[in-house]
Amino acid sequence: MTHPGSGPARSCLSMRWTGKRLSPSTTTVTPTSSSKRSFNTCAHFPKIKIMKRTLSYIVMCLSALPLTAAPGLIGEYFKLEDKLGDEFEVPVDLTPWLVRVDKAVNFSQSKGDFHGSKLAENFMVRWSGAITVPKEGNYLFATSSKDGSRLYLGDKLVVDNWGPHPLKQQSGTVRLKAGSHPVRVIYQNGSKGGACIVKWMAPGGKLEAVPASVLFHDVAKLKGLSWDEQAFAKAASPDVPPAKPVSGSLPEKYGNFVSTALRVGKDSKGDNVAFRSRVIRLDPQGAVCVAFDADTMRMAAGWTQGGLRLEGLPFTGGHGAFPSHSGAKVFSNQAAPGWADSQGSISETRMPEDGKYPPLGPLPKTQAHYKGLYVHGEKTVLRYTVGKDPVLELPAFENGLITRTIQGKFSAPAVVVLADEKGAPEIQVVGSQEKPVTMDGRIVLKVPAGMAHFKVVYGSGSVPEALEDLTLLMKGGPARWTEAVTTVGELAKDDGKSAYVLDRLTVPYQNPYGMKMRIGGFDFFSDPSKAAVCTWDGDVWVVSGIDEKLESLIWKRIAAGGHETLGLTIVDDVIYTVADDQITRYHDVNGDGEIDYYENFNNDWELTSGFHAFCFDLQTGPQGEFYFAFGCPVRGGGRSFQRMSRHHGSILRVSKDGSRLDRYATGLRAPNGIGVSPTGQLTSGDNEGTFVPRCPIHWIEPDEFLGVVDSAADYATMKTTPTVGQRRGSRKENLDPSEAPKPLAWLPKNVDNSNGGQVWVTSDKWGPYKGEMLHFSYGQSAIYVVLKEKKGALMQGGVVKIPVRPTSSAMRGKFNRKDGQLYVAGLKGWQSNAGREGGLDRVRYTGKAVSMPSSLKVRDGGLEIGFTQKLDQELAEDPESFNLSGSDLRWTHDYGTGEFQVGHRNSAGPPKGRTKFPVKSARLLPDGKSVFVEVENLQPVHMMQIDLDLETDEGEEIVTKIWNTIHVAK
Repeated sequence: MTHPGSGPARSCLSMRWTGKRLSPSTTTVTPTSSSKRSFNTCAHFPKIKIMKRTLSYIVMCLSALPLTAAPGLIGEYFKLEDKLGDEFEVPVDLTPWLVRVDKAVNFSQSKGDFHGSKLAENFMVRWSGAITVPKEGNYLFATSSKDGSRLYLGDKLVVDNWGPHPLKQQSGTVRLKAGSHPVRVIYQNGSKGGACIVKWMAPGGKLEAVPASVLFHDVAKLKGLSWDEQAFAKAASPDVPPAKPVSGSLPEKYGNFVSTALRVGKDSKGDNVAFRSRVIRLDPQGAVCVAFDADTMRMAAGWTQGGLRLEGLPFTGGHGAFPSHSGAKVFSNQAAPGWADSQGSISETRMPEDGKYPPLGPLPKTQAHYKGLYVHGEKTVLRYTVGKDPVLELPAFENGLITRTIQGKFSAPAVVVLADEKGAPEIQVVGSQEKPVTMDGRIVLKVPAGMAHFKVVYGSGSVPEALEDLTLLMKGGPARWTEAVTTVGELAKDDGKSAYVLDRLTVPYQNPYGMKMRIGGFDFFSDPSKAAVCTWDGDVWVVSGIDEKLESLIWKRIAAGGHETLGLTIVDDVIYTVADDQITRYHDVNGDGEIDYYENFNNDWELTSGFHAFCFDLQTGPQGEFYFAFGCPVRGGGRSFQRMSRHHGSILRVSKDGSRLDRYATGLRAPNGIGVSPTGQLTSGDNEGTFVPRCPIHWIEPDEFLGVVDSAADYATMKTTPTVGQRRGSRKENLDPSEAPKPLAWLPKNVDNSNGGQVWVTSDKWGPYKGEMLHFSYGQSAIYVVLKEKKGALMQGGVVKIPVRPTSSAMRGKFNRKDGQLYVAGLKGWQSNAGREGGLDRVRYTGKAVSMPSSLKVRDGGLEIGFTQKLDQELAEDPESFNLSGSDLRWTHDYGTGEFQVGHRNSAGPPKGRTKFPVKSARLLPDGKSVFVEVENLQPVHMMQIDLDLETDEGEEIVTKIWNTIHVAK
């Protein structure tokens, strides 16, 4: 750890770790101009050479040090609750406020903040380590301090300068043998103006501050010290008044980073957009940030004065816009590779289908690939590969300058891009003999093969020379969201007759972090009393205490920063989410209940900045593979589409190990949810719009086309033309109705105007529907049982509503393995009648009789409708108990469709309206639960409504509706 906030404490002796002990190397220092500043210099001297005699005695002394020795003393800084007392030692139960390495105890009198410690009054410091002396003799030591100080060598008190007093000096003499000796300094300060300098006078020498070159500490001991890094990072210096908000800062509530598409600005090629950016905060206020592009491994931009505009979804709710940075930048990089390929070229190799800028999709994995990021307190460490070589990168803000520390082992020479030459600041490099050079209008740094550990500095000025070991930041940092929220669930009242009731798992809408709880996905752990939920705003929370009574639900925030996380699944108690930019696998490295490593499990699809192109839902198949839906970039207003990529409008499949992605089915628009049966059958819905006349339920086969020509795999060879010019090309607009999809069902707007996902009933504790499929409506906040049948190669059927109303919309559903009940989650956006911004509910089967339809089959001349209970025969055989009507739709380039009378599909101008289907007769079948309804002129119909008014043989009313589609009418 380095001295935060202080300049580099430069030693004229640089040390190199060889794996066995520290070995010296000489450094010659020559003053340079500011434009050629070297960080391997001692700026106060015109020329310094380390003499052989000096080196020999230091090497001798180093031999007595522990194998884990490193330069400097460990400084432990402690806040004192009370004013100064008489204690000579730090209280044993006091946790350090700050732990760092100080290269020497040479701190002149401060006016307030004691040299970057963020302490000014009532504190103590304990410096510890070892001091090496060149030869045996009498050594005089002194401490010059304002208030008390003591110096110990081993257990011997050598200097006693204790007590409250103005700046004064005390000394003591001790005889030492040549070699290494334990040293400890205790300093206690009361009022402002602290100062502490440790001096010595070697035999034949003069009294001077003990040089850094003879002070060392044990790295193992340093690693064993704990302190609250997060609290320190958030604390303000006592010298600095509370900062005024800076316009365009990254709000603290989002955590260390936000994942989003980001418009960086304009460059010579056009709009510079980082479609998979990580906007990383580098200061507590959020005014200083960098934007890392996970497609290209470039640091797209860095800024220090705000200017970030978090607009559009999910931030401000506007359609069409997306985040951008409009303020002054320290540096920027065009939308191109951030590292050269194996031939040393930084030229773009991705070839966009439409030829537009920026190119789409990640770089070839053989060139560079994003692996994930670590969060350690306020620090964010990026992990990626260059070729096959792993690289770690830490962006930071040090002494007013943006820096990038890069660490890795390179099997071959590499080239990292630092900035576009135009508008670039002075760029310095610490820890490398290489200097930045210009290549193709970009400033780059050549990295030799072998171990590399260096720091890139954007701007002139000094920063700490010490290079942080980034591997230490991979082991888990302190918890950030320590305050959990406890809520009490709301159980449904027993009305004595309802078979299904709704229990509410009260969501913490008011939470300490100011985050909205718009739930986009959830799943249960192996302990079914715990679940994980993700939110549209990028959070992941864990809720525990899910039991029969729901009396104590504990909500813990464990992760943040996702790019609109709208799907979640748990595999072997590991959480996975899908967001617009990637499937993330989450790792709690140190077991403190919060996520330390956000692993990129897969991000192989091409992403754009389309505000409507969400990645929806995340499900697993029977072989462990993953599925999710990727929507199209719908234009603001809903008609047609923005720039299309190769993967928009698809069901995407990812292999069990995350290494491969392919398109399972294509031709979707905005499918807010999918389903995967226990046997691997895929389903989805879709959202009304271009080429989607009404919301469908799709029963999906591999490589199936589902209706939207613009997102079809074979759009170029279809007779019907796409709406987007880039895909239609020079072809004239054409529509061939024979290419229209045939979903399981088309649903009226008042049934489902915007779909959710599907789930299969796997529980025998949830009434009579085990093995059946449920469909959720985001728009109508409703849950439906799907009544399906297969006719030849086609699946057809309809839905019947379960009479419950969720807290929010209905998007995702899971059955709990313990209680066997259905849990439903959703959120409120636009085009939804949802009540609350988000909700998590339990649809509980009470054990009462379920009186609902259970099946629907088309027979010659009519319909066979099955029910969950035996029926009253008189009403079942009364034609007046059934009322049937329907309408047809038109599949076109337009947004949605009108409704037309049945039987005119081949007409150029079909009459609008609905068609009645008279019921000729009804007959109760021998099982007592099924009725054959004879229907006059039954024929294919896109949207049929069947009104039912029946009773069970026990007198229970069955007054409901079935909405269905008939492709095959016999």
